[in-house]
Amino acid sequence: MARYYFDVQDGTNLLRDDEGAEFDSLGAAIRGAARSATEIGTDRLARGDLNDVVIKVRDEHDRRVVTVTALMKIEQNVLSS
Repeated sequence: MARYYFDVQDGTNLLRDDEGAEFDSLGAAIRGAARSATEIGTDRLARGDLNDVVIKVRDEHDRRVVTVTALMKIEQNVLSS
């Protein structure tokens, strides 16, 4: 088991994860980061916030190993009457 940290980029602010979580593999950590990005994005969307969700994943040696980005986009097509 390895510990990974999910830092959340919120605009110009980086919310650093100081606790981390243990995962069996990097792949499992990536899936965990993707689930977290989805949850954060869902909460933001409910508030009308369409900013992308960016999670920067660090390993136990404080090296960034992957960045997960969830894009938020709504396109409305207006119909002519």
